[in-house]
Amino acid sequence: MQKYDVVLLLDAKLSDTERKAVLADMEKSLGKTILEKDDMGIQALAYNLSDKIGQNSAYMVSYYVQSPAADIIAFQKDLVYNKSVKRYVVYKMDATEPFFTFAALNKELTDIIDGRDQKKLGQKLTFVADKRNAKYLNWKAIPLLKKYVSRFGNIKPRKYTGNSVSLQKKLRETILRARELGLLEYAKD
Repeated sequence: MQKYDVVLLLDAKLSDTERKAVLADMEKSLGKTILEKDDMGIQALAYNLSDKIGQNSAYMVSYYVQSPAADIIAFQKDLVYNKSVKRYVVYKMDATEPFFTFAALNKELTDIIDGRDQKKLGQKLTFVADKRNAKYLNWKAIPLLKKYVSRFGNIKPRKYTGNSVSLQKKLRETILRARELGLLEYAKD
C-alpha cells in the first residue's frame, strides 16, 4: 500500500452545506483509507484557475491516504465529472515524508523564518540544508518556499541556496507542486 497526498480545490462560491456534501461524498469514496485530513479553508491563489477573471480563490482540502494504486485511479475518474472540484492533484509520498497541517506548519515556519532573518549573514539560504530543517520542505510551507524564489519568480540556483544536488531537486519539485496548486506564481509581472 502506497501513501498519497490527495489535494482538492473546490469552488469558493459553494455554500457550506454544498461543500460539506461534496466532501462527504469524497470521504465516502475514499473510505477507510484516509489517515488524516487537513481542511485549509478558502485560500487566495496566485493566479486565476479558469479563464474567468476573479476565480483566484478556492476552498482547499488535503487528505493523507494509504491505498492501493487502483483505488486512487478509480477515485480520480470520479473527480473528473464533479463540477464542484476546480482542480485536484494526487501526490505520491515517501514512507519517511510526514503529513503536515497547513495552519500549524505556516505558523511554525513564520516564527522560525522571522527569527532567522534577523541573524542572517551574507546571501546564502541554507535553511533546508540543515538536516533538522529538511523535514519542513513541503508544498504547504509557503513562507519557506517564497525565500527560494527570486523576485522575478525563478527558482534560485544551487549556487545561492547552498543545497546539495538531491536537496535542490526536492526543493524544485516542492516549488512546482505549490505552483501547480496556485499557491505560488509561475512568473511575476
